[in-house]
This record gives sequence, structure tokens and C-alpha cells, in this order.
Amino acid sequence: MNNTLLLLINGWAGKSHLLDNIMVFCASYLVYVVFAVALGCIAYLAYKRKWQQVAYFFGTLVLSYILLQIAARIYIDHRPFVDHHLTQLVAHAAGTSFPSDHTTVTAAIAFGLLFFTRFKALGLAVLGCAFLIGFARVFVGIHYPIDIFGGLVVGLLGGSMVYVSKMLIERNHKVQPVAATTEKK
Repeated sequence: MNNTLLLLINGWAGKSHLLDNIMVFCASYLVYVVFAVALGCIAYLAYKRKWQQVAYFFGTLVLSYILLQIAARIYIDHRPFVDHHLTQLVAHAAGTSFPSDHTTVTAAIAFGLLFFTRFKALGLAVLGCAFLIGFARVFVGIHYPIDIFGGLVVGLLGGSMVYVSKMLIERNHKVQPVAATTEKK
């Protein structure tokens, strides 16, 4: 199924100059727009001194990066253009491809915004960008669909693990009401 989806999606490449240019932009440059959005959100939170939100957001990025490194060592696969005859629209070194770094970081940013900030709508938009970036990277011939799915899952796992940690921390630091004692004199 992975190869079938790859060949189907990449089969659209090279047929429309406009679509090719849009997909090249999404595959290569949309991640920088996402970085700018994230930086703006984090700058606003820092300005408002919402340090816990900033810390949890960055925790999501760091943990997602660690999980990405682990996943890349567990599942090793070539770039699809090494094993298949594809229409490759973006030049890329022939290394390993799982999981997609671009998709992972974009998903981690999306889940960091969704789980830990008030920027829910932006988080959903960034999650849409993660799907679009992933699709585009398959379209241009430098990732398999499983690489994209892996990136989305890694970003979700990173955010979820930090969220669970946050809930445990908050639960353990809840102030327990002190029972009222009345002494008779």
C-alpha cells in the first residue's frame, strides 16, 4: 500500500507546472512559514510571561525530536527515488527517509500549540500544514507515505507525552484543602 500510494501521488507530478510549483513550495518552504507562526506565538507568550506554556511547547519539540531520532534508527528505509523510478521535483541526498523531519517538526509545533497554548485555531492550521507538507514531500518524490504518517505520529506522541506529564505534575501539586479544626476552649 505504501508503494501504491507513493506511485499514485507522485504520478501527478510533472503534469501541471502550476501544481508542481505549489507542491515544491509546500515541500521545501512552507515549514519556514510554520516556524515564523510558532515564533510569533512563543514571542507573544513570552511577552505575556506565560512561561509554563512556553516550557511545555518547547518540551513537545524536544521530546518529538528525541522520538524522531529513535524512530529513524529503528526503521531504516531508503528515499523512494532510490528504489523507484519517480518524477523527482526536489533534489535531495539519498539517505534514510523515515520519519519525515519536516512533517515531524510541523506536527510537533501544531500539537504544542493545540495542547499548551490559547492558539487553538493556529494549531489546527499548522496541523493542516503538516498534512500538506507531508503530501507535498510524497508528491515531489522524496518521501514515502509511511514517512509522513510516522512524522505525524511522532509529533502527536511527543505532544501527548508532555501533556500527560503536565497533568501528572498539576495533579501532584494540587493544594489539598486543609480540614477545618475547631477547638473548644
